[in-house]
Amino acid sequence: MGNEPGLDCINLKLIDDIEKQSHQTKLVIEETMNFIDTGKHNMPLDFTDFTEFQQNVFKVVGGIEPGKIATYKDIAVILYNTGAAQAVGNALGRNPVSYFLPTHRVLPQKGFGLCRSGAGHLREKLLIHEGHDLIKLTGNRVCTRKNCCKSK
Repeated sequence: MGNEPGLDCINLKLIDDIEKQSHQTKLVIEETMNFIDTGKHNMPLDFTDFTEFQQNVFKVVGGIEPGKIATYKDIAVILYNTGAAQAVGNALGRNPVSYFLPTHRVLPQKGFGLCRSGAGHLREKLLIHEGHDLIKLTGNRVCTRKNCCKSK
């Protein structure tokens, strides 16, 4: 993917110039702003390329209200498959639309990890924005790794 505006990227310089934006770009920007403001979106999502199980996981996760948290096991139980927590996690790892499908609201039963990548930091920001206490969500654990990202 290049740096030139085209079908595969959004030219952020045009955000304020409504006349020059494509319909698709306008929709994505409006829905992103709506999600940031409300924690919800109105964009219909097409998951037909996914398995029935993955589609069911996405449907359940899409219904988690802003400010609420579920675990992978909770989702598995809702889907009547109590032993499928790992499969739920695998399905969520295939989520192609990041925050439009609020996977940041689904955590491991013991809380989320202490050392995170860029995506983990986004999850933190979204959870904080929704009013969550990160110390509680980590299970009050402390990282003992020598090169912990939190110690920098």
